[in-house]
Amino acid sequence: MRPMIRLSFASAIALALTAGCAKKDAATTDTQTSAGAVATTPAPAPTALQVADIGLGKKLEAGNHVTNEATAYGTRDTIYAAVHTTGTGQNASLTARWTFQDGQVVNERTETISPTGDAYTEFHISAPKGWPVGKYTLHVLLNGTEVQTKEFDVKK
Repeated sequence: MRPMIRLSFASAIALALTAGCAKKDAATTDTQTSAGAVATTPAPAPTALQVADIGLGKKLEAGNHVTNEATAYGTRDTIYAAVHTTGTGQNASLTARWTFQDGQVVNERTETISPTGDAYTEFHISAPKGWPVGKYTLHVLLNGTEVQTKEFDVKK
């Protein structure tokens, strides 16, 4: 009888060690149901990349956040835009297209981004000889599709 107890005890130890060393899938979460059973559910999928907002101002601080937000600028001001994105994306194209009131494109620049959460991308324009007075629009495009605009004025 003794050898059978040793075999059962050894089997129980081996089984416990094997169960304790089993690797869990990183994309699942265990939850306990009302009946006491453990249910496995998939982890939430990453959120798709999107433009949350645009900050427009006269200066930038660390992290590409706009300071001195404004909607009116002088003819010789440098105008900064901080495009705030949320979500996850790989090699996404983020474009800032600046236009004058007549539709003329003043400047356009595209950045390739691969954020994994909140991110800020900086764009800016300047005109050493001065901006014409009038109304301007910043068009922000994500992967070629316009997603937001921001209007501003240049005044004397």
